[in-house]
Amino acid sequence: RSIFRPAARGGEEVRANGWCLGRRRGRGNSNQGPSPCSLSQSYPACDVGIQLQFTERTSSKVFRRSVVLVVAIEKMKKASKARPFTDDDLRGILDTVFETISFESHNVTHAVDSIYRYFRSISYEIRDTDQKCFKLEAPAQLVAVHLQGPNIRHQVKINMALYRPKSGTSNQSSMRFPVALGIKGRSLYLSCVHNGQQPMLQLEEADILKDVDGAELERFIFYKVENESTAQFESATHRGWYICTSPQKNQPVGVTNQLGEVFITNFFLTQSKH
Repeated sequence: RSIFRPAARGGEEVRANGWCLGRRRGRGNSNQGPSPCSLSQSYPACDVGIQLQFTERTSSKVFRRSVVLVVAIEKMKKASKARPFTDDDLRGILDTVFETISFESHNVTHAVDSIYRYFRSISYEIRDTDQKCFKLEAPAQLVAVHLQGPNIRHQVKINMALYRPKSGTSNQSSMRFPVALGIKGRSLYLSCVHNGQQPMLQLEEADILKDVDGAELERFIFYKVENESTAQFESATHRGWYICTSPQKNQPVGVTNQLGEVFITNFFLTQSKH
């Protein structure tokens, strides 16, 4: 902003923002330009960023000559040095390109099929790693015994019904297959139930050579876990409990949740030819 005030010795004093910029002579001295008025020594002109430009133009106004003051406001800070392109820079660009879309989040419950689909059956001779066989005793009890010679005819063969894993499970990728274990030639199947204190193994009469509803008959299902040359059988209803035999002979076949300790949980399976 320029302010013209009468000068003491004829002419006008030119001021801008409190600074004395020069004097305008009277009409008699119109050929002379404005005399500069020095700035304060503590504020050199090159430091305050002020440029002066004088222009001459014809006008019908009282003043034939005017002084145009151009004030250039420079940045208070020096220009920042070059820096690498960062993720924030890219995000700022993308924010100007992409349109924000609102959405709602909903909780979805996926219903897993509870049906075990029957596949086929295979007969096996089963022995624990101590070479004990399964023998059926009255009324309906399996025991693990050593059988040799003519007594081998008392060995129980297992009729293993194979089922496809339920949808939504990854048992097949971890070598775990749902099976039902029955006594060959009889309608007796192993089941894992809770006796009020802990899970227990028992024999039940059933006909499950078909699809099994997990909600009602899952106690008959065991996961066959293959382990090199042996297999383990984990209860589907009581996870962590495995079919086991005692190190002592003539003891009932049961279940345990203590692997690799007292009880034997690994079994050899040999496919039966008859």
